[in-house]
Amino acid sequence: MLPLERQNTILELVRQRRAISVEELCRQLYSSGATIRRDLKMLEQSGLLRRTHGGAVFVEDAAKDSPAMLREAENPGPKSIIAQKARELICDGQTLFLDSSTTACRLAERLTGFGQLRVVTNGLKTAMILSEIPGIQVYGTGGKLRENAQSFVGTQTTEAIARFHADLAFFSCRGVHPEGGITDSNEDEADVKKAYLHNASRSVLLCDSSKLGRQMFCKVGPVSSVWKIFSDLPLPAEYLLE
Repeated sequence: MLPLERQNTILELVRQRRAISVEELCRQLYSSGATIRRDLKMLEQSGLLRRTHGGAVFVEDAAKDSPAMLREAENPGPKSIIAQKARELICDGQTLFLDSSTTACRLAERLTGFGQLRVVTNGLKTAMILSEIPGIQVYGTGGKLRENAQSFVGTQTTEAIARFHADLAFFSCRGVHPEGGITDSNEDEADVKKAYLHNASRSVLLCDSSKLGRQMFCKVGPVSSVWKIFSDLPLPAEYLLE
């Protein structure tokens, strides 16, 4: 298992159990105590958990997302597959919403060859990518910057989104469940995604298969609130939308 993959698995286990021992992490991840303790030290330095004697505990503020650098390294192949599927829906002259997710960044990189597109985004990196592509008018939402996630959030952000109407909204999440719906780990991020849903004709969820069946703390909406779900693998029947 690669270090980044192992560290993200540790974070998920800590979020689920609220507290976990080094011994249990060693068993779950087939790693040595020294390796696990080194990972815990790095994650604590990033503010994502708190180490205790013999283990680690969940930190409420760590309901913020993993640092953008960690998320960018998660599942790069699946995210590219999803982005390519989403690219095929887009037509010249449309207005799009793109969130700050790393999958949306992959989609942004593919928005070449259009004569005119308008894109509204709360993603700092997303806006920077789009600014280099001819034929795209970029509208940044502004708002409070979540440096960890490179995204703008808050009332200013959602009010800015409400001033526009988009043909398509593309956004990701931290978990999607057929009964629990679409969820995120951060309340502010969930509010931004709700604003995208409310102000777009159609919304598309970009969700790699590792997020299927997961439920996080903050609800965005039911599965039925989106037009399509794009994943890297075929979706189970319970996620298929009519």
